[in-house]
Amino acid sequence: MVCSPFPSLLALSASALALLATSPALAQGWSGGWTSTGGGWGTPVSQPGYIPPSPAGRQPSSNLEVGTLYVASAAYGVGAGIWLATELGVKDPGLAFIAPAVLGVAGPVGVYFLDEPKLPRGVPGAISLGLTLGALEGTHLWLYQYTSAKEADAWGGRAFARSVLLGSTLGGAAGAAVGFLEEPSPKLSLFVGSGGLWGSAIGSMIGYGTSSGETYGDRNDALTLGNLVGLNVGIAATGALSTVWIPGYKQMTYMWAGAGVGFAATLPIYLFYAGNENPARRGLIAQGIGTTLGIAAGGIFTFYDRDWDTTSHQDSSQRRFASLEGVAPMALPGGLGMQMTGLLF
Repeated sequence: MVCSPFPSLLALSASALALLATSPALAQGWSGGWTSTGGGWGTPVSQPGYIPPSPAGRQPSSNLEVGTLYVASAAYGVGAGIWLATELGVKDPGLAFIAPAVLGVAGPVGVYFLDEPKLPRGVPGAISLGLTLGALEGTHLWLYQYTSAKEADAWGGRAFARSVLLGSTLGGAAGAAVGFLEEPSPKLSLFVGSGGLWGSAIGSMIGYGTSSGETYGDRNDALTLGNLVGLNVGIAATGALSTVWIPGYKQMTYMWAGAGVGFAATLPIYLFYAGNENPARRGLIAQGIGTTLGIAAGGIFTFYDRDWDTTSHQDSSQRRFASLEGVAPMALPGGLGMQMTGLLF
């Protein structure tokens, strides 16, 4: 931002801010500004906990993160093989086994070549998350349709394979796009993935607990609907929360432990249903709420125990949106202005 009595400096200010906002180097934690010593855009900033990026501009992924992609790609390959066998109508078990086996091996082999040179940090985790959540979306959608539709209209095994493969493919593509373009922290992927699993479990409990149907079919409709809705609510909630806060690995451990404690602590609720006119499944509502409170408590009690990432610059859970690094005079044609240098994250 430039302060000057000359109107032409306003256009210069707008250009500088646009360059600052769109510069990939600055998004990685570099400062911008023109200095009289010949410096220019891309001067690294010295700050505690900061490690300059690799020559390629991004830190390489860890073996553990890439390992998650090997597992996810193997599962994706097996699923694709099952889909192919069902589409071809293969009935012989020995022949039906060929496609899942071949594609199940082809997935990790593809990851091996994709990881040469090393994938940037955050990309394998984002792709793995997309493949997994996409497969869950397809599975939950199929389950809800299968339980709620009339028997003649219910999706069968072929539709199940299609639903899972389509969801996983779209999820993997979305994860790759986010990974390469947004450079997410692996902790973000873990957080959003956990949010989906928490939401799915809690939605199932509340859905089944609130069901009022007299038959198992009616209650299963509520269960699978709660499962599907909870999955998406969990993903959306943790995704939105991650824009301002991403828990570290220690916090995630406590949040998972809190979920277990909250679920276990509400188990005695069923004792009060002995001789009660209300069905015992209503206790699942309390268990869903207890699990939610346990997750929140785990995050709150460890809120200040934030993890620092030793393989990259300051982790996104610690970032600020912007910081001012300095103000200095700036010589311009026909006038004198002021320049401000800083960081945008």
